This record gives sequence, C-alpha cells and structure tokens, in this order.
Amino acid sequence: MYQHEHSMTFDSRGQGGVYSANASTGSSNTNSTRQQHATVKRRKSIESDSSLELRGPMEVDGSVKSGGGVAFSGNFAVRDRIEAYGDISIVGDLRCSSRIKAYGNVKIDGSALCVDRVKIFGKLKVTGTFEVQGDVEVWGAITINGYLKCKSLTAYASITTVGDQSWYQTEQGEIVHGAKLIQRTNYEG
Repeated sequence: MYQHEHSMTFDSRGQGGVYSANASTGSSNTNSTRQQHATVKRRKSIESDSSLELRGPMEVDGSVKSGGGVAFSGNFAVRDRIEAYGDISIVGDLRCSSRIKAYGNVKIDGSALCVDRVKIFGKLKVTGTFEVQGDVEVWGAITINGYLKCKSLTAYASITTVGDQSWYQTEQGEIVHGAKLIQRTNYEG
C-alpha cells in the first residue's frame, strides 16, 4: 500500500526537509551542540476501508481517506484533503493544504492548520491551537481549551471555552445555534 516512500530529515520542527540516503541521527551546529534529526516518511496518498493509525513525522503528497477513523500521532503535512467516516484524532502537529471532512468527532491535542474549509458532523475538541484559513462548520458541540481561529464559524450546538486563556476568533463572523459557555478553571462560587 505504501510503495512510494522516501526518507527526509528536518533540522528543527516546522522547517523544510532535506532528502538523505540514510537517516541522520544528529549533526553539530556552530556551538558544537547536537541537534536531533527526525526521519520523515513520504507517501503519495493513504486510503483505507478501515481505521488508520498513522505515526509521524510524515509528509503525504496526496490525500488521506479512511472508511473508519484516522489517528495522527506526531508531525504531519498533508498536501490534499483529509476525509474520515469516523473520528479524527491529532496528537502533535498537522498541516493540511486542502480541506478536512469528518463524519465523526475531531480531537486536536497539539496544533493543526488547515488551508481550506473544515466540516465536522460530530464534536470538535481543541486542546492547543486550531487555525483554519477557510470556513468551519461543526454539527456537534465545540470545546476549546486553547485557541481556534477561522474565517467563519457555523456551530449547530454549543461552544465552550475552558479557562481564562482559551478563546476563538473569526474573521467574517459566526453563527451559533447553541449556547456560548465559559468554563472557569479556578472559580470559587
């Protein structure tokens, strides 16, 4: 299924990669300290009729499609869309250059960036940062323990921000059909 694989290394998180024939384990910088290199797997597209559990760092040149759920663990870059008929779980960092569509719940524990729109038929739970350069439509409840930024937000259920450091920001407005709630972490009532 994964016949198109290349090795790639990153000097530090979020920077461009370098192709290598063998995976480097470290190099010296000008201060003679060692930096760890992470070997990045490259895939064309990933498609499955059942659930997927993916471990990064990985760069996918195409799309990720699953007949079940998708669990991303580590750092990922997906150049096309992500579509799952189950839940999507992100633990780490994800950059999607197209849209995300989930028929289940989406849970982000880390950071995620989506260049296009996001449509979720279940719940959205953000623990960290979720930035969407397009529109976000969520049919279930939204819980934010961190930061959510998008062009426009349509929520058919409630939005809950957890703690005083959590918030969301929309550029062109929001439509919320449920309640807007703030859950305080150190509230003494």
